[in-house]
Amino acid sequence: MNTVTINAKINEQKKAEFYHTMESLEKLVKNYCNEFKVNIDPDNKLEIRVTFNSKEEMSESFFNPEFNILKGSVRSLCENVNISFNDIKV
Repeated sequence: MNTVTINAKINEQKKAEFYHTMESLEKLVKNYCNEFKVNIDPDNKLEIRVTFNSKEEMSESFFNPEFNILKGSVRSLCENVNISFNDIKV
């Protein structure tokens, strides 16, 4: 299994927009991965874990339009965004 992890802090003023956006995107993104989990703690710290069956699947899918929208949405609605591939920060 290969995993992409996105960590960030949801901007308090954009929290409602974030939840609305994630509700729509989650259904689209799940079609391209093995597992898609979103965890948000009470301090608005976000962790998105996307698991793929292989490195090739991860490489192909993570740069498709749906994932690009996901990454762009997180970057615009959150702060301190970090993306890691198999626990290696990029």
